[in-house]
Amino acid sequence: MDIGGTSAGTSSPRPKTIVVSDLVFASEVTAVDRGYTARLERKIGTFPTFERKQRTLERVNDEILASIVVTLREAGLEAQTGSEEGLSLNDDMVVVNGRLHASGQAKPNQIGFGAGHGGVVAELTLSHLSSGGKKQLASFTAESARKPAAVPASRNAAIVAAATAAGSPAERLSPDVEAPARALGRAVGEKIVALAREQGWLENAAKGGAEEKPARLPRSKTSQAKPKTPAEPNED
Repeated sequence: MDIGGTSAGTSSPRPKTIVVSDLVFASEVTAVDRGYTARLERKIGTFPTFERKQRTLERVNDEILASIVVTLREAGLEAQTGSEEGLSLNDDMVVVNGRLHASGQAKPNQIGFGAGHGGVVAELTLSHLSSGGKKQLASFTAESARKPAAVPASRNAAIVAAATAAGSPAERLSPDVEAPARALGRAVGEKIVALAREQGWLENAAKGGAEEKPARLPRSKTSQAKPKTPAEPNED
């Protein structure tokens, strides 16, 4: 395969849907968005300062996942956010799990999302759950472009809808946080689409026509915790 990663070397039938799970954030990855936290506090009330980083990372997580889902749907694949917990081998789904960490060129204290931040790499693993068991399909890394491209209005609306449907707060991230989060999500989505093309899933989707869409998977209590990072009381 040519998606900048490794694969099991075997083809897999097109899954009913692709489930994109919450990301795990390495401790060095941060998100600084005072505008977002201010907007959120106006809606839900004031919360402790040490919660700002976690709440912002959760919103960044939702933005990345929504961008991945929209990219896959644009290619003709059924995709949704969810968790592997509660799925059975008979569900016939591909599950995407990922972790964000610093790139080799990242500068300390500037890793993450927000003004003056960057250097984030996504490390992904795709596994196929079916009656034949659980099989790892591929693993790869993705990194967004240094200068994120403008998002078309139709895609912007689709990302907002996908994030809201997954239970994300309606408050938008600030542009200097939202743009790189979406760019990273799209970079991940495009690599999954490349895998789907090699596996023949896109051809099967075109031939198969419309299929019944599965119900949106609720996130488990564990997955609702989203990015796992140590609390930092002094973080804004």
